[in-house]
Amino acid sequence: MIISFEGGEGVGKSTHVKILCTHLEQHGLPWLSFREPGGSAFCEDIRGLFFHEGLDTMTELLLVLASRRENIVKLVLPALEQGKVVIIDRFIDSTLAYQGVLGGLGVGRIRELMEKTGTWIEPDLTFVLDVDPGRALKRIVPGDKFEDREPLFHQELRKAFLDLAVDARHCVIDADRPRDQVSHDILAAVDRVLRL
Repeated sequence: MIISFEGGEGVGKSTHVKILCTHLEQHGLPWLSFREPGGSAFCEDIRGLFFHEGLDTMTELLLVLASRRENIVKLVLPALEQGKVVIIDRFIDSTLAYQGVLGGLGVGRIRELMEKTGTWIEPDLTFVLDVDPGRALKRIVPGDKFEDREPLFHQELRKAFLDLAVDARHCVIDADRPRDQVSHDILAAVDRVLRL
């Protein structure tokens, strides 16, 4: 099973990934967790390149897909074969939102490229954490080229994620609530899918 966490900057993805991993551990379920871009040591090197200022959007996309392809081959498929739950902090929806919608490459074009490169894998469950960007950005210290963008970028990013969240796998979570309430909803949804 693959579970992904999506949403704009500062919505709590990393926090809730950790909470979910602890929950799975408490139930004796093996798991693998990583972030995109990133994951393996090689992919963490790609992450450093990805956040370089001034990159063309297609270059960003190719870096993300190179990282994802490496992770799928080296981490995801072996983990699934071992019966692990794979949890990914940003995955295909982030690529569609950042490079497809906001980057102007187009959702259809990006999906086609992902399908052709073997980097389109739909998660079994995708949590889209939703918080008004004005409040979400107050939770973080901006440190990368996306977090530093103007307010309009973050509003459009939020809209892109919500517009993309149309499949049965998507679960939009109001993350502008106390952390325990948000995690309760996330863990309840995971428990239903895993039949815990």
